[in-house]
Amino acid sequence: MTNTIPDAELAARLARLWPNREHEASAVAGLLCRLGMHYWRRLDLADFAPHRDVRFCFWCSKVEIDGTTYEP
Repeated sequence: MTNTIPDAELAARLARLWPNREHEASAVAGLLCRLGMHYWRRLDLADFAPHRDVRFCFWCSKVEIDGTTYEP
């Protein structure tokens, strides 16, 4: 992947690499995500998204790329 891919499309592609744990998360975790308090986790994605800061929410399907949150 290169930086020419729009961030929304990149987020949709990267979301497939990180399965969310929504089915394992508690109701409180789901509520926190709906309030915007996510449990962000990082993976080493230098090969897929070089020079990008990519984080995945452990409790829902959201992906954050360079500070912008996407829901694929």
